[in-house]
Amino acid sequence: MDPATPQAAEPRAEDFQKYIGMKGEPKVANMPLERDALRRFVQAVMDQDPLYYDDGFARSTRYGGIVATPLYPVHAFRARGGSPDRLDVVRDNPDADGTDSRDGAYSALPKIDMPFKRLLNGGNEIEFFRCLAVGEVAIATPRYANLQLKKGKSGSMLLVTIETEYRTESGALLLVNTQTLIWR
Repeated sequence: MDPATPQAAEPRAEDFQKYIGMKGEPKVANMPLERDALRRFVQAVMDQDPLYYDDGFARSTRYGGIVATPLYPVHAFRARGGSPDRLDVVRDNPDADGTDSRDGAYSALPKIDMPFKRLLNGGNEIEFFRCLAVGEVAIATPRYANLQLKKGKSGSMLLVTIETEYRTESGALLLVNTQTLIWR
C-alpha cells in the first residue's frame, strides 16, 4: 500500500456500545391476518394442520379458532400495493441483495456507523408465546440487544444481536426473534 494513502481507523469495541438497547420504531403489519393470506401461507410452507383452515377443528382446540403458524408474524409485513420492488436495485447493481444491507425489522433501527460492507446472517433463535389469530395485526419492535467487535483470521467483524418482539395490537406477546448478524 502507498504510504501516502490514509488508512481508515481500525474500529474499536467502545464505538459500538452506544447502540446497545436502542429500539426501532414499531413496525405494524399493513393489514390484519386474513384467512386467505393464511391459506396461501400454509400452502407455501406445506403445513396441512387443520388448525390453520378448519373452523370446526380449530374451535375444539385450546386456541378456540383458526390461528396462524407460529412463525407467521415474522412474515406478516408485506409491501403495500404500488410500493417499489426492493429487488429493482439488482438491475443497477448485480451484487445487491435487495436489502440495502438491511433486513426485515432491522430497517426500523438506527443505522450503525461502521466500516463493514458485507453482511451474513448468523442465525435466529425464536421463543414462541402464542399464535396470531385471524383478524389480529402483528407489530414488530426491534432493539439492539448486543454489539460485539471480534477479530477473525481475515480481520475484524461486528456481531450484531437484534431482539425483535412481535405483539398484537392489544399487546399480547406472540414471539421474540433474536437474530445475529455478522458484518465484515
